[in-house]
Amino acid sequence: MEGVVSRELEVKASASETWKAYGSLLIAQIGVDAFPDKYSGFKVEGDGYAGTIIQVFFAPGVEGPPWYKEEYLVVDDVKRVKVGKFIEGGVLEQGFKSYVVTLEAIEKAGKKHECIMRGSIEYELYDEAALPLVTSSIET
Repeated sequence: MEGVVSRELEVKASASETWKAYGSLLIAQIGVDAFPDKYSGFKVEGDGYAGTIIQVFFAPGVEGPPWYKEEYLVVDDVKRVKVGKFIEGGVLEQGFKSYVVTLEAIEKAGKKHECIMRGSIEYELYDEAALPLVTSSIET
């Protein structure tokens, strides 16, 4: 089974300001700082652009595998798009064959200091029992 789920959030900052966090490795540090009960740290191999591998560690007590590795396939600062594919651990140990996350910072027409952040997950499952993990991931 395969599919795509998406979610859009309105952000009270311009697309270029928002992209400074989402388009960089800063987003990993923000995640660790903002959600210490969920994430305990991360390790990076690369410069934050295509080919970079980030290993994210979950906090003690978080259910499931203790970490995952994601490879950035696309980081486009002009289009403000980041595409990352999980390559090891995490949901790949929980019934997923493939898990690709796309983040986009989209300018909001007529709103200079607002934007839309769109997150999409393209997935393929080995085991349909893993399907609830898709919706919980996009809601985080």
